[in-house]
Amino acid sequence: MIKRLISRQLETIMRHGKMAFLSGPRQVGKTTAAREFQKTFSQSLYLNWDIITDQKKLLKSPYFFEEGNRDPAQPFLVVLDEIHKYARWKNYLKGAYDGYHRDFRFLVTGSGRLDLFRKGGDSLLGRYLGAPLFPLSVGELSGRLPSWAQFQESLRDPPAAKAGTPEAYRGLLRFSGFPEPFLKADARFYNAWFQERKSVLVREDIRDAANIRDISLMEILSHLVPDKVGAPLSINSLREDVGVAFETARDWLLLLEQFFYLFRIAPFSGSVARALRKESKVYLYDWVEVPQEGFRFENMVALHLHKAVQTWRAMGEGDIGLHYVRDKEKREVDFLLTEKNRPICLIECKLSDTALSPALSHYQDRLRVPVAVQLVHAGGICRKTSRSGATQWVISADRWLGILP
Repeated sequence: MIKRLISRQLETIMRHGKMAFLSGPRQVGKTTAAREFQKTFSQSLYLNWDIITDQKKLLKSPYFFEEGNRDPAQPFLVVLDEIHKYARWKNYLKGAYDGYHRDFRFLVTGSGRLDLFRKGGDSLLGRYLGAPLFPLSVGELSGRLPSWAQFQESLRDPPAAKAGTPEAYRGLLRFSGFPEPFLKADARFYNAWFQERKSVLVREDIRDAANIRDISLMEILSHLVPDKVGAPLSINSLREDVGVAFETARDWLLLLEQFFYLFRIAPFSGSVARALRKESKVYLYDWVEVPQEGFRFENMVALHLHKAVQTWRAMGEGDIGLHYVRDKEKREVDFLLTEKNRPICLIECKLSDTALSPALSHYQDRLRVPVAVQLVHAGGICRKTSRSGATQWVISADRWLGILP
């Protein structure tokens, strides 16, 4: 079993006296992570709404956790799994927190629907903090959870090569960052797992939440998205392919994002002449679904960066953003990390090209970015150059990704 680093975020939330909302993609390991975190408490209870006897327990005695003997001097954790499927779950959590948060800690887990429905009103405002759980990454497999400040320090010198990292990197690229297929490392298992996961996600989770009448058309849209990875996404072009209205395609993409099938990265337009300002790039949480090797590699890097940024933000480490840069002359750099909209690090992805991308140098000069990194899929590469106080790296992805959470 892989030890997930989400427990550090959960501990921080508990110290602040808030409920922790653990959400993320289907089958990313939320229940397993919650049960492992539960073991760190000497007193705890676990309830899963999908278990009929647990449903009956909660409906009969909503505050069942206060019953029985407990040591008031020791913290008591209540884990509520899939509780968002209860029609009155927000009112229930509001009452539980308001009445008992001084004596109990609450960990609420669920699928993407938890992340969706918690935005539907303010009844829980101020009572919870989110803890996003993402697919596995090179850094997490290495046991690293670097802070934003530590990451910036790591940009100065080459990260040390760590034993086992190249193997972990190759396994992730081939079998995804979802724990079960990654650990089994079997192509046939991944294929069967992927088909089942995507079918349930669209035909059950999203259909039940959004009441979509023609779910087959949305399924077609989800099949078209992997071919759009890595390029600015035209919703108008996508809706023409599916044969639906622009507003319908736009809303379906939002649902796929809210249920952690895809995520989008917006363009950075500050101080960039003739920059693209509207069209985001789209990436998948399961990069293995992307058919082209180059874009699959780029998608894996995108997920690593997205996970890092969301983790740093969830830990309260600052206003950190992730963008891409492209102008109307089609000069593009895949990713740009910012802090308070100030460019910090440019990242470009190449399968094997070790010659520094001209676009990388162009935008580093134009935006005055202190560090530019060209990640190469091929191994054994680590080259640093400096000019005019700025740093440029050409480095193997398996080595550099380890400095991210």
